[in-house]
Amino acid sequence: MRLHAWRERLADTRVLAVVLCVTWGLMFVVQRVALEVSGPLWVAAGRAAIGAMVLLVFAGTLRDLGRRGLAIAVVLGITNQFAFLGLQVAGLRTVEAGPAAAIIYLQPVLVVVASSPLLGERLTPRRLAGALLGFAGVAVVGLHQSAAASAGGVLLLLAAAVSWSAGAIVTSASGEPIVPLVVGQHLVGAPLLVATAALTEPFPALSTKFILCVLFAGVCGSAMAWMLWSFLMRRGEAGVVSTWLFAVPVIAAILGVVLLGEPVSLALAVGIALVAVAVRLAATSERPPRERAPA
Repeated sequence: MRLHAWRERLADTRVLAVVLCVTWGLMFVVQRVALEVSGPLWVAAGRAAIGAMVLLVFAGTLRDLGRRGLAIAVVLGITNQFAFLGLQVAGLRTVEAGPAAAIIYLQPVLVVVASSPLLGERLTPRRLAGALLGFAGVAVVGLHQSAAASAGGVLLLLAAAVSWSAGAIVTSASGEPIVPLVVGQHLVGAPLLVATAALTEPFPALSTKFILCVLFAGVCGSAMAWMLWSFLMRRGEAGVVSTWLFAVPVIAAILGVVLLGEPVSLALAVGIALVAVAVRLAATSERPPRERAPA
């Protein structure tokens, strides 16, 4: 019975992980389209603000957080929302969707490595190999983009990956209820992004393209996806869950080629292949619990 329950839980986790990966892969395309008619900070601010408004229906759950929980929500608002979204969209302005996703998803490598000393998770040989392959894939794409596109854009995306990694570790280690943490971080991050955008960029024209992109990004990419990601981070080991997200660059690259007509370079193809192998290694590193021998 214990083995059967483990298998059911793993299958459910995989389904949720696929939904999350497809959603976040699509976000790179949606945000690139929005950047055609808006500055990057307003795209990030609009996404965060829409996500925060959707999550207001759960605002009552904030009462479940004590002072420590509220402080953690503030930290996550800065790392997961203000810094991560702002840096990500700013980097997307000069780096295409597929390569940008590959660079951002250095995050799982950082989480896999940090989860061992900080969270006490076991760093298995397969998981370590997956992390190293994922890092190699990101390095191949990042170095190519530094030469072919914008070194500044690559650095912005790498900084976004570091910020998100910090948020992932804090989320996994906090022990606080998931829903109020997600709500709280959006309510902190969205006003910061809106204020920063208002001070640094002209307000964009409210075109159909901008409105539809921001609405989709806010509802699906922020409110739904962050809730799902935080749930998965709490449900499984942080290293395993984060390494599953190596699938996002593959999805983003495919969608970038199909929907935006982006070219497929040799560096991108090699990077995608490496991160795909990393995902496979992470998935096969999961092992069922041992059945206890009958007395």
